[in-house]
Amino acid sequence: MSANGSSNSIFDKVLSFIEYTNTPIFLTGKAGTGKTTLLKKIKETTSKKMVVVAPTGVAAMNAKGTTINSFFQLPPGSFFPGDIALENLQSGILSIQSMVSDLSYSREKINLFNDLELLVIDEVSMVRCDLLDVIDAILRAVRKNNAPFGGIQVLLIGDLFQLPPVTKREDWAFLSRAYPSPYFFDALVIRRNPVLQIELSKVFRQTEPEFINILNDIRNNQISESDLLILNKRYDPMFSASDELNPIIITSHNAEANAVNKEKLDELTTEEHTFEGEISGEFRDLGLQAEHSLKIKEGAQIMFIKNDSGDDRKFYNGKIGKVKSIKAGEIYISFPQEEDLLLEKASWQSFEYKTDPEQVIVQQQVGEFSQYPIKLAWAVTIHKSQGLTFDSAIIDAGKSFVAGQVYVALSRVRTLNGLVLKSKISTESLRSNAEVIKYMNPAKAEELDAMLIAEQEKFILQLVLDHFSFYTILSGLDTIAANPEIVKSHLPEFKAVLTQLNKSVNDLIVVSDRFQAQVRQLHKQSGFTDQQALQTRIESALAYFTKEITMQLLNPVNKNIRIKPKNKIQQQIQHELQKYRSVIENRIALMQVASGLLKEPVRPEVYSSWIEMQKAKANAKPGTSSSGPQSVTLQLF
Repeated sequence: MSANGSSNSIFDKVLSFIEYTNTPIFLTGKAGTGKTTLLKKIKETTSKKMVVVAPTGVAAMNAKGTTINSFFQLPPGSFFPGDIALENLQSGILSIQSMVSDLSYSREKINLFNDLELLVIDEVSMVRCDLLDVIDAILRAVRKNNAPFGGIQVLLIGDLFQLPPVTKREDWAFLSRAYPSPYFFDALVIRRNPVLQIELSKVFRQTEPEFINILNDIRNNQISESDLLILNKRYDPMFSASDELNPIIITSHNAEANAVNKEKLDELTTEEHTFEGEISGEFRDLGLQAEHSLKIKEGAQIMFIKNDSGDDRKFYNGKIGKVKSIKAGEIYISFPQEEDLLLEKASWQSFEYKTDPEQVIVQQQVGEFSQYPIKLAWAVTIHKSQGLTFDSAIIDAGKSFVAGQVYVALSRVRTLNGLVLKSKISTESLRSNAEVIKYMNPAKAEELDAMLIAEQEKFILQLVLDHFSFYTILSGLDTIAANPEIVKSHLPEFKAVLTQLNKSVNDLIVVSDRFQAQVRQLHKQSGFTDQQALQTRIESALAYFTKEITMQLLNPVNKNIRIKPKNKIQQQIQHELQKYRSVIENRIALMQVASGLLKEPVRPEVYSSWIEMQKAKANAKPGTSSSGPQSVTLQLF
C-alpha cells in the first residue's frame, strides 16, 4: 500500500475511530480499495477485545474469523422482529423475541459476550437486515444493556454495490411486512441508530483511469453512452481461447460453472488424478473454496484460491495457471512467461473465540483443512470470485445476470484489455439498486477530524458513566440465585431476601439509566465547554447512589452475613454473600474513581492520551498501583 496520499490518512482516521471512540462504523469502498488490508491493520493494532464474523464460511475464512451463525449459535432460517404470535409465523421464520428468550448460552459464551468491545462483521453487503436485528437483540439481552448491540462498538465492512443478501422469495414475502429491503441498513437497529459511513476511495486493483471511471459511473447509475461504447468494444462473441490466452468465464450460477469445468476437464485425454483433502479437529464451515476431492488432469486450467505465504511470492488469490505435469504425487503448474511451480499443499483454519482467565478474548484454532490451493478455472461464479483478481476474464452479461451483478464481475478484472464480453452490455444490466444509492452518504474526508473529536468526547463521557452501571451487581445476584445447592435447599426466607435485593438493584438501574441519559443530554447541549456542570452532576450521583446502595444492598447483605450459620447450606449462602458484598463495594469504589475523572479540564488535544491512560489503568494487574482505587477500574472497560 502506498505510504503517501489520502488513503493512508483515511486509514489512520478509521484506526482512531476504532481505538478512541465507540462509534458504530460502516467501512465501505469499491472493489480493490484495501478494506481487507485495513481490517488486518485493525487486528494488529487495536487494544480492544474484538471478534470478526462473516455471513458465509468462505468470507469467514478470508477474514480469519468465524461465521455469524456459528458465533451466535443461530439456527438456519429467517427472523421476524416485533411481538408476533408463533402460530402466525410462516414456516422457516422465527420470532426474534421468542428465539432470544429461548437461547441458552454456556457461562463461557456469556463471559465472551460481556467482555467483547468490538464486533467486526465482514462482507456485510451479504448480511440480511433480520440477521443484524437478531445479533442486536442477543447482545442487549445477554449483556443486560439496552444500548444498540448491548453497548458494543460495531464495525461493518463491505461494498453494497457488490453481492447482495440472499433471500428466499417466500421468506421475503413475509419479512417485507417489517423491512423495506433485505439490506443490512434497513435493520431496525440501524434505522434507529445510524452508523458513520466511511468510504475508501483509492483503487489498488485497477490502475487505468479510464476503467476506474467507468466502474465508478456504473456504481452511481451514471453510465454514459460513451462509457458503454468503450465497454462494448470488448464484445467478441466469436472469441476463441488459445494456449497463450484462456480467460476464466465468470458465470452467475454454480451449475453453469461446474458444467463448463466438467466439460473442459472431460475433453482432456490425459489421466485424471484425485487428491483428497484432510480435515483435523472441528471444521464446521465447509463452505470451502477448495475442493474436498480435487480432480485434475495434465493440461487443466486452474486458479489459485490462496495467496502465497512465502517470502518470494509466486502466486496470488485468483492467479490462473495450467497443470503441466503430475508425476509421483508431484504437481507442476506452468504460467506464460514464468518459471514452472512445484505445487505444495496449503491449509485453512477454523476458529472459535474464547475468554481466558485474564478476561482477554483469544482466538483459538479448533480445526484445519489441508488441500492443494487450486481449483479448476475455466469458469467461476460471481460469488466464488469475491476477493479475487483476474488478469483476464470472459463475462456473459446475458439474462442470467441480475441487475448490479455485472459491476461485480467487471471489477474482478485488472484492465479493460483483459476483458472479453460474450454479449453486449446494456444500461439495464448495469443498474445498481436504488435503495443502495439512496442510502449511501459517506462522510467527507475533511469532516472526519471534527467528527472524531465529537465522538471521542462521547466516548470519554461513557467511560465515566460506565462506573455507574449496576448490571454487574444484578449479574452477581443471578449467580447466587443459580447456585444449584441453594436452589435445592428451598429456603423461603432467603428467597425473599434475594427477591428484595433483586427489586432494589432493578430500581437503582432505572434511576442510573435516567441519570446517564440526563448527563448525555447535558453534554449534547454544550459538550465539554461546560465540563463543571457535568462534574457537579456526577458528584451528586456519587453521593446519592453511595447512600442508596449502602441502605438497600450493603446493609441487608451484611445483616445476613452476620447471622451465625446453623448448617452447611447457610455457610454456602454466607460465602456467596461475602463474594457479592465485594462486587457491591467494588462498584462503590468505581463510582468514587468516576467522581475524579473530569475534575480537571479535558481538552481535545489530550483526548487520545486521556483514553490511553484510562485503558492502561483498566488493564493494570491488581496490586501494581499504590494509589488505591485505581486498581478497581479493572472491571470497567
